[in-house]
Amino acid sequence: MPEDNENTEQQAGKKSSKLKFIIIGLIIILLLVVILVVVYMLVLAPKGETADQTAQQNPAVQAAPAPAPAPAVQPATPAPAMGGVMDMSVSNAEMGQIYPIPTLTVNLADPTGITYLAITLALEFDPKNSDLFAEVEAKMPRINDMIITTLSSKAYEEISTSQGKVNLKNEFLRRINAMLAKGRLYNVYITSFTVQRG
Repeated sequence: MPEDNENTEQQAGKKSSKLKFIIIGLIIILLLVVILVVVYMLVLAPKGETADQTAQQNPAVQAAPAPAPAPAVQPATPAPAMGGVMDMSVSNAEMGQIYPIPTLTVNLADPTGITYLAITLALEFDPKNSDLFAEVEAKMPRINDMIITTLSSKAYEEISTSQGKVNLKNEFLRRINAMLAKGRLYNVYITSFTVQRG
């Protein structure tokens, strides 16, 4: 009897090992077929078919119309931003004069604790308007005061997102332009923005 049990176990072991080899063989064959299909599609498939040949082979595929040529664009002269929205029509090639504002450190309105913001800004305006440069320089104490007052009324959540920063720049642009008499700023840039929570 013990010999029959051993023979049965050996036969079951042989069957399970044969079954494993068959399954592994099928998986390998399936992988080879998939690899061959991918290689054929990427390397050996005929290329250079035109849209007409594709449409003839498959009438359901319609050739896409050629895109219309873009109209010629006349270079626009940069106009100062009126109101409080940044003038995005000023291209990099037409960048105006940049007036950097030194880094300001401000306590944000944070009911849960103290949050510090260190921010550096730069103002952009028409480089031909030397009167505006002098006016900005002369009014820098008022501009700094406005920036500090505005920031200290903001919660971190209001200005931490990219949309919050865009809104902040637009608010600065609108408020600074309201102070100026000899021209308008094009843009306000945030060149550094560091927050520390205490």
